[in-house]
Amino acid sequence: MLGEYRDSGFKEAPFLARRADGQVLQLPRLLYLLAENTDGRRNYAEIAESVTEAFGRGVSEDNVRVLVDSKLRPLGVLAAPDGSSLKLARPNPLIALNFKTAVVPHDLVNAVTTVFRPLFWPLVVLAALCGFIALDWWLFFVHGIAQGLRHLVNEPVFFLMVFGLVVLSAAFHECGHATGCRYGGARPGVMGAGIYLVWPAFYTDVTDAYRLGKGGRLRTDLGGVYFNALFMLAALGIYLLTHFEVLIAVILLLQFEMIHQFLPFLRLDGYYMIADLTGVPDIFARMKPVLLSLLPRHKPDPQVTVLKNWVRVVVTAWVILTVAFVLYAYGMILLHLPTIVGTAWASFLALVGHTSSALQHRDIALGLFSALQMVVLTLPVLGLGWMLGRLMERLLILAWVRTRGRPFRRVTAYLVMAAAMLLLVAAWTPPPANYQPISPTARGTIPESFNNAPPVLEKILTVLPPLRQVLPTPAPSLSPASSPSSSPAGSASASPSPSPAVSPSPSPTPSSSP
Repeated sequence: MLGEYRDSGFKEAPFLARRADGQVLQLPRLLYLLAENTDGRRNYAEIAESVTEAFGRGVSEDNVRVLVDSKLRPLGVLAAPDGSSLKLARPNPLIALNFKTAVVPHDLVNAVTTVFRPLFWPLVVLAALCGFIALDWWLFFVHGIAQGLRHLVNEPVFFLMVFGLVVLSAAFHECGHATGCRYGGARPGVMGAGIYLVWPAFYTDVTDAYRLGKGGRLRTDLGGVYFNALFMLAALGIYLLTHFEVLIAVILLLQFEMIHQFLPFLRLDGYYMIADLTGVPDIFARMKPVLLSLLPRHKPDPQVTVLKNWVRVVVTAWVILTVAFVLYAYGMILLHLPTIVGTAWASFLALVGHTSSALQHRDIALGLFSALQMVVLTLPVLGLGWMLGRLMERLLILAWVRTRGRPFRRVTAYLVMAAAMLLLVAAWTPPPANYQPISPTARGTIPESFNNAPPVLEKILTVLPPLRQVLPTPAPSLSPASSPSSSPAGSASASPSPSPAVSPSPSPTPSSSP
């Protein structure tokens, strides 16, 4: 029982409870009191008496029985009369951490946080922030980054060391989340690893932070990047002692990782900060009702009207920006999939050659690093394929469920999806699909990411001639003979940087690892 969700963005603050499977539920106060007073020993009359006293209104024995059987047991909060627990499927959102595997047990995690807890003392935090500001000033305005990058490029064997330090910093990042949670008075859970979108990632179960106020939750959210800053200060200290320039490259990479963590459109630290600042722990679950509430003459969903006015404005703005970002990211993945595949395949073949050459010359370190790069390259490609397959599966299931008992709509829905698949196949079939690697002249800008759209649209319109009367055809490009200087535009690969009463999912805060 996590208690009242403090500093919430709701007009009436909900109460939170965590099921045995880790799923967090939002409960109204009456149901929360019922669950809190149900201990396996009291009968219905005794529960009714305790709830009446705490609730301030009369609750009868029959009221308790009805609410237990119709609400709490179906939600999996209470066991059945025979003591068995209802097996419920947990929500599995598309943009979520998948294939999670616990690595560090919660007892060991809490022991580690005891060691790191003094790092959150106010004077230590203030000193660390001042040191980090001084580090950035020294790095970008005094020392510079050129020599660190030069040493890294000239000695590729150091890439293996840099990779290890970046992974170590990602694990230390999770210690920051766990320690921030523990410092506020909550108990962190396990640490583990999984796949977020297409990348391997570490995570920490800090669900218990829901019992904290806004300040404690924000401390938990920011604990990861704070520990990244401490890691960089430690790297700087070692550099000042050894003048080993490769450490400058490590510090630079961690700077980019910190910026990446603040991205608010994915389930990274930035998203959880937005959720805790607004006091709405399940913003992703409210995307659909928020979008529907923007339609004219559409009655807003209760999931929207329960929010405070200023919170509703912030959440609506976040939903609009997130939908635009996700649509753009998925659209660019589909549009540029041939280029992504071509680049990955060319890189894989080059790594195979490097690995073979290194092993033939008995350069074990470089061979191992090339083999590690092959693994790192393969994982996101497999993750991308799995993500697209899962998206198709969800669309098929959604169409089947939403058209139950309406055969005409079901057939129409599946015909539309089949047509969309044919259009994608047409877009991925050469020409216009170009399975060549990304051009050295490609810049990867947003305008450039749409360069493949005209030829793809032209191919689609040739597949579906009737659409020519509805959609404008792309303007013809100038031929070399009619243009004094024409050069083919490089194609860019664009990819993203991951129940009425069931709302905030247990929030392991995923942190990208390479």
